[in-house]
Amino acid sequence: MNINKLWLVVGYWLLIIGFSLLLLHFFQFLDIGGSAATRDLEIKAGMSFDEVANKLKAENLIQSKTVFKIYGLITGQARQLKPGRYILATNISIPKLTKTLTDGPAKISVIIAPGMTLKEIDESLSDLAVIRLGDLTNFDVGSLEHRYSWLREAQSLEGFLLPDTYIFFLGSDPDLVVKKFLDNFELKVLPPITQLVELWGLPFFENSSNILKTINLASLLEKEIPDTKEQQIAAGILMKRLAVGMPLQVDAALVYGKCLGKFLNCPALREEDYRFDSPYNTYLYGGLPKTPICNPGPEAIKAALNPQKSDYWYYLSDPKTKKTVFSKTLDEHNKNRAKYLY
Repeated sequence: MNINKLWLVVGYWLLIIGFSLLLLHFFQFLDIGGSAATRDLEIKAGMSFDEVANKLKAENLIQSKTVFKIYGLITGQARQLKPGRYILATNISIPKLTKTLTDGPAKISVIIAPGMTLKEIDESLSDLAVIRLGDLTNFDVGSLEHRYSWLREAQSLEGFLLPDTYIFFLGSDPDLVVKKFLDNFELKVLPPITQLVELWGLPFFENSSNILKTINLASLLEKEIPDTKEQQIAAGILMKRLAVGMPLQVDAALVYGKCLGKFLNCPALREEDYRFDSPYNTYLYGGLPKTPICNPGPEAIKAALNPQKSDYWYYLSDPKTKKTVFSKTLDEHNKNRAKYLY
């Protein structure tokens, strides 16, 4: 047998072997229909292509590390994988898997509604796989003072996660999520607060905690009163009470304390709750609550910045119409309580 025929035979068998291997792994390149389990996969920044392949294999997202790595090298995508968090089906094909990892984590549009609390936002974003549960509630606000000096007085992010529509990536870095919230707050809320503080020079806004006090007051208005004009009247009432040292007596603050930072699924207040010892019980303790009780929307913040003067000292909400009923005296207020609440 001459050398040419020998090479033909060797080439023939190599072709057969290669074709057999391709057949063996061919199904990995097909999108298989039907339901499949999902895996929560996190690719960290700096991970090598080999480390990613090992992780995919450990999560049963690929059958063969070799086939995945060869495909990545042949297509030139091996160095294009993006870090982040992915929710992947176990029956995903290698081409689709590789494309997903090179495209990067999926984007998601999230609506933060006015009045949502820090805990409620944390749970919502974790349910959507944007962050992990507790990333926002446990966030170290002190680490942000160098970037956002107006947060110096804040004890948590409560009140500063401005309600709006946001675009997040699945599996986002909590620092980036918080930065997106705070940059939006700084852009849309800080200018009007600063402007009015300088214009009015009111004692309530004199020191470095004026922003926190404004948001704290706005959070009470957000949870207590739906109508913007009525919020302005209530803002005037609450500021008068603060000025004379009268307890604010805001039910929403008590609910926040009783239900540990949440309003969803919180039972109605009972008579004994008004004796509940909490820094959020504004019946027992004077001044504003310990922290804001929610993340107020722009309208409530405007109301806090534009309190309307009136002769009123009391208010309550009509359970049927949701309209606010204002009173000038305690006697009048008690009569309204008997009329609307009992």
